[in-house]
Amino acid sequence: MSQTTIRKLQGDEMLAVLFNATTYAFAPTPPIRERGEWKMRFAKRAEDVTVLALYEDALPVATVAATPMIQQIRGVNFGMGGIFGVATYPEARRKGYIKQLLVQLMQIIREEHRPFATLYPFRESFYERLGFINFPQPRRAIFHPADLAPLLNLDLSGTVERMLDSEGYEIYRQYVLEHRDRIHGMAVLEHSDPVLPGKERTWLAAARVNGEIVGVMLYSLDGKEVTKFKLNATRFYYHTSEGRYLLLNWIARHIDQANQVEILLPPHEQPETWFSDLNVNLECAWIPPMGRVLEIAALGGIQTGPAGFSARVEDTLCPWNTGIWKFEGRGGTLEVTPASTADCELSIQGLSALVYGTHPAVDFAIRGWGNPSSQIQTAMQTVFPPKLPYLHEMF
Repeated sequence: MSQTTIRKLQGDEMLAVLFNATTYAFAPTPPIRERGEWKMRFAKRAEDVTVLALYEDALPVATVAATPMIQQIRGVNFGMGGIFGVATYPEARRKGYIKQLLVQLMQIIREEHRPFATLYPFRESFYERLGFINFPQPRRAIFHPADLAPLLNLDLSGTVERMLDSEGYEIYRQYVLEHRDRIHGMAVLEHSDPVLPGKERTWLAAARVNGEIVGVMLYSLDGKEVTKFKLNATRFYYHTSEGRYLLLNWIARHIDQANQVEILLPPHEQPETWFSDLNVNLECAWIPPMGRVLEIAALGGIQTGPAGFSARVEDTLCPWNTGIWKFEGRGGTLEVTPASTADCELSIQGLSALVYGTHPAVDFAIRGWGNPSSQIQTAMQTVFPPKLPYLHEMF
């Protein structure tokens, strides 16, 4: 029988083990993808990343990793661990190794005072059993730029500045940090490296009104035939009406260059309402992320409604959460305290769904997440009104 150990990796061993495992799991092979560029990009933030590997005897057979992020939850910025690099070689699958690694990794994230964790799942039901709940689906809006032609005749106050992402990195980074404070669930890497000259992947369009950045768009022009390019916008953020229409006007300026536009959008966006005769097709953009509460005691201070309830929470993987807790909105913010009696039973999935605002409490009994009465369901939805979280980062 093989002897198994879990180790926290560092340095060259971390880079080699994580590269090999994730390449086999997530890349087409053989041949093995080129390691040099991956190592160069990853090594810059390797000091911030936690990588765990499970060894059978002397061989690494499974990995998990987490990167530090800041996530806005109901008006408050929290430390969060973005989990990635979850990979197992086929000879070691179906042995429970990933669960063992994730339990240890979540404990490390919590010890770093990060009360939340998120990830992009390979299978939602697997991670739900570990306490995670799924977010709404980000969307892709597809339309013809000619539909925006009337915008070219409007007198919009403001300008749009175009630059390569390497030139506009600081502008984009600062806007995203500010935008995070407006969007529930939005998370940004604590440390992000500037784009190097010669390594550009996108253009940046920055919309300004009276000198203030009111919207940003990252985009590329893809294709082989001029007049038939696809304008592919991977980020489309704004916080004013002027910002949105300045960016749409910028897209309209490509009518004779591109015959298709694709924009990745948060789930709260409704592009079909942006402009008359805008014939938009909406598709699922990518795998929706999942999130989890790691530290119930750290939730105090988030914005809530004026009600309260208590619950006996069960969290077998993070046992410090197991117990009876009272959740009460006072003066618009949440107070979390231990309690002696409980109004209902609640799983960590149910509590995570309430905090993120993703699932109605009326569904909890069916989902196996708790047994709140109709009266307690009302209190829950008052304390934690429904929300549409949007993660932003891909990791």
